Amino acid sequence: MERILVIFLVAVTALATGAEAAAQYAPLHRKGTALYSDGMKLTPEQMQTVFAMTDGVSYQDWQDASKGFNAGKGLLISFGVLTGAGILTTGIGAAGIMVEGMAVGIGSIFTAPITAVTGEPADISLSSRFRNVATAGLCVIGAGMLCMVAGTTVYCIYKKRLNTMTSACNASSGEVSLSFGMARHGVGVSLRF
Repeated sequence: MERILVIFLVAVTALATGAEAAAQYAPLHRKGTALYSDGMKLTPEQMQTVFAMTDGVSYQDWQDASKGFNAGKGLLISFGVLTGAGILTTGIGAAGIMVEGMAVGIGSIFTAPITAVTGEPADISLSSRFRNVATAGLCVIGAGMLCMVAGTTVYCIYKKRLNTMTSACNASSGEVSLSFGMARHGVGVSLRF
């Protein structure tokens, strides 16, 4: 009877240990630069443990790829804002040119009869002060778009690296199995992970 009780206690302990080990091997998924398992964010210590069990990938590799991912995201955001400012500046310049053009057009309507009566030539020309504003806005748009291409490239490269590392971590985890039953010399318990 004592033997059966000891075997039962060992089996229960092994099951509890197996359940903890199974939680350790739950599939990982990535949100940004963080890893999650069963909806809970892994701590740096847990991530180091996961990467220690993964061949060819270290926690330092994850940190390096995270820095690149964040840099790419920062480039996208900052140069997106710069492009937006360029669009706004170009819009202001274009609106200024349009208002000045309308003023010259309306002014020529009023000055045409006067110049016809006096015989002097009318010097009405459009020398817009907003032309330089519109040109500056177009230059800022061009620079912002070029840098956004660079930011998108950096973001995508490091996002792919993080996804590859997450897949490697999921591939390295094994199944946990507990089996017990009759063996040649009694009852046996086996825990595999």
